[in-house]
Amino acid sequence: MKMPWRAIAIGLAVMTLEGYDLVAFGATTPLLLRHQPWQLSLPELGTLGSLTPVGMLFGALLVGPLTDRHGRRRTTLLSIAIVSLGMFACAFAPNPELFGASRLLVGLGVGAVYPAMGPLIFELAPPKRKNLSSAIVQCGVTIGGSLAAVVAAAFLSGDNFRPEYLVGGAVGLLLVPMTYRWLPESPVYRREPTGARGLRVVLRPPYTGTTTLFCAMVICSFLLIFGINTWLPQLMQAARYPLDSSLMFLTLVNVGATVGGLAIAALADRAGSRIPIIACFVVAAGAMAALSVRSPLPVLSVIVLIGGAGAFGVQGLINVYVARTYPAHARASAIGVALGIGRIGAIAGPVLGGWVLAAGFAPQWNFLLFAVPAILGAILTVVLGSFRRTAETPASQPVEEPA
Repeated sequence: MKMPWRAIAIGLAVMTLEGYDLVAFGATTPLLLRHQPWQLSLPELGTLGSLTPVGMLFGALLVGPLTDRHGRRRTTLLSIAIVSLGMFACAFAPNPELFGASRLLVGLGVGAVYPAMGPLIFELAPPKRKNLSSAIVQCGVTIGGSLAAVVAAAFLSGDNFRPEYLVGGAVGLLLVPMTYRWLPESPVYRREPTGARGLRVVLRPPYTGTTTLFCAMVICSFLLIFGINTWLPQLMQAARYPLDSSLMFLTLVNVGATVGGLAIAALADRAGSRIPIIACFVVAAGAMAALSVRSPLPVLSVIVLIGGAGAFGVQGLINVYVARTYPAHARASAIGVALGIGRIGAIAGPVLGGWVLAAGFAPQWNFLLFAVPAILGAILTVVLGSFRRTAETPASQPVEEPA
């Protein structure tokens, strides 16, 4: 069975839109503060920033049942349209209240994108390339974030934040007809019999414990990802590394996440999901522990690269592990619940980092405390394997092979 390259390309473009939005607000915060008609304070700006993660939480939870009931392709199209509409609404918002409502709308769409499209990519991919297909698609998040930074540098000045959101809305508008034309519906979904679907399967026995463990694993993963992305430069400066080196480390983390994530995904297609997930969590914990020891810059750079692959690569593996574990008629709901509840970690990560730095611990403890969720994630994955021996389907056996 061949790789569905056209569908993967569309998936990559859709995730690029998601990555663009995740960075767009951060790129425009200085301009929003300078926007005189609104006169935003820092707490007000923080409140506006928190609305998107809240929307993402609800978007992920709500879209899963819709996807399992009405199809992957249809809900993916709806999610892209909501993101595009929200971005245009941000660009034309006349006051902070409508801007905040627009950010909430964008969050709903962004939170819904992967739970709608992820199962589709999984079901279209060959049995031995499901992790790799997912990893390629998720590279779009990093690409989109970089594009948002480029657009901000090229087009934003003074207090005019609106071009950043106009570009995002326009890209989303272009993606709708492209997705409509080139993204097929899952043949696996089409073959599914009628009956109990979505949350009625995910939240009931025999999947109740499995769902709980997956949610806890995603919380640990998101806590690492968002905590490191937010606070790594400050953690490195607290350890008395210069600012330019600290910013370089953040870049290396994302390079490791992209390159290492693809390599780990290829490995997971051969070895199954569970062992590579445990390895990623352990590597992330080991990297955080290693950063607590002052080392030469080349050694630290290698540690950060490897740590980025472990800490950031694990989430893509978890997504595929969830998809493998649940039947097709509940797959999107399972991914949506895991990613939605997992947003608790996305909120807690930056909070934990701020608490750690404010507590004034010795620099080595700043890093060691971030190793705790990685160790906990590894333990949860081991428990899941013991709790549900049949959860993992060997990579050599087709899970859901499209006709």
